[in-house]
Amino acid sequence: MSSHLKPYTPKEPAFWQVTIALMLASLLVFSTLYVFQPLLPVFAREFQVTATQSSFLMSSTVISMVVGLFILGFMADRYGRLRLMHVSLGVTVLLLAVMPFTPSFEGLVLLRFLQGFFLAGVPAAAMGYLGEEVNANDLGLAVTLYISSNALGGMGGRVVSGYVTDILDWNTTLLIMTGFGVLTTILFIVLLPKERFYEKQETLLREDLKGMLVHLKDRNMLALFLMGLLLQLVFTAIWTYLPFYLQNDPFNWSLKSISFTYLAYGLGVLAPPLAGRLSAQLGLSKVMLAGLILLITGVWMTGVPLTGVILSGLGIVCMGFFVAHSMAAALVSKIASHHRSGASGFYLISYYIGVAVGSTAIGALWENFMWWGVISVSFVFLLVMACLPVYKKMA
Repeated sequence: MSSHLKPYTPKEPAFWQVTIALMLASLLVFSTLYVFQPLLPVFAREFQVTATQSSFLMSSTVISMVVGLFILGFMADRYGRLRLMHVSLGVTVLLLAVMPFTPSFEGLVLLRFLQGFFLAGVPAAAMGYLGEEVNANDLGLAVTLYISSNALGGMGGRVVSGYVTDILDWNTTLLIMTGFGVLTTILFIVLLPKERFYEKQETLLREDLKGMLVHLKDRNMLALFLMGLLLQLVFTAIWTYLPFYLQNDPFNWSLKSISFTYLAYGLGVLAPPLAGRLSAQLGLSKVMLAGLILLITGVWMTGVPLTGVILSGLGIVCMGFFVAHSMAAALVSKIASHHRSGASGFYLISYYIGVAVGSTAIGALWENFMWWGVISVSFVFLLVMACLPVYKKMA
């Protein structure tokens, strides 16, 4: 590394190359992660499995993604982040290409499990890459754009998959996703500059594990980790079983119509920056509580069998979730006086465990009690979050 090299700033084209490349990678990763969510009723019918069994196409991916965040995060620091992200995207696209030709449900679940591990490569390495290559004063801009593309990817994957599958079939949807993946991976490889400040750290594994374990002794941290898990559990449960809910009486919506409900994510993209401004005046924890109240309100609105109320409720659910989640993540970073990467890592892992549990474990409630079973248990978890000791003690 040359001593004259300086981190990228927005005045340099390379800054925007980095930002756009990572945004594209994020779009691919999160659209691939969530592309199956609105299609679960389709797979349930085609492969003659229950709603809960079809949700394995989501939960298996997330479980392996959690494992990947551990393993690939360490590998990124040991062998370089750029190489890991290249491999991650390449394998992700290769597995996407195989899925349309897979004849069995079990085969699809296995491919999704493998895919989840490699999907973790980008989120495991991207923040480290940005932290080293981008100027500290401009890191907030780059990170905000990267995180917003996470939400956009999740929204785009859901909307496109539902719309295209309703017109054609799920096989064609995945082939289109594969084409998008190939193009995105090529652009990523071309755009993202080589690492200039990367230094191999042989003892990172031991130090990171030590840092993570330290945070398990902190009650405030444990409360925030639980907050991340429960927030995502509720949010995932709502969106996983929504297609089943709206395809039944009295709605009988088409998959194409259901896919447009995911545009509610747009409010989730816009809300956090506004919440960030409010938090500077009111404090992170108060804004987090406000987000939680919005989430509770939106969840109960979806129980009213009126289209306008349900759609409004889904928009409020997205606003509340992304506000509460962004504030909780910021609190983790703020109150961690040391080993911040370990604290953030545990929050991210608990967050994705919530995805896995919300996808499949809630299925029994859907099978037995339908939509009111889903939102009732969600309400219980939301009340638990409201009672957590994370509001008065934190700024």
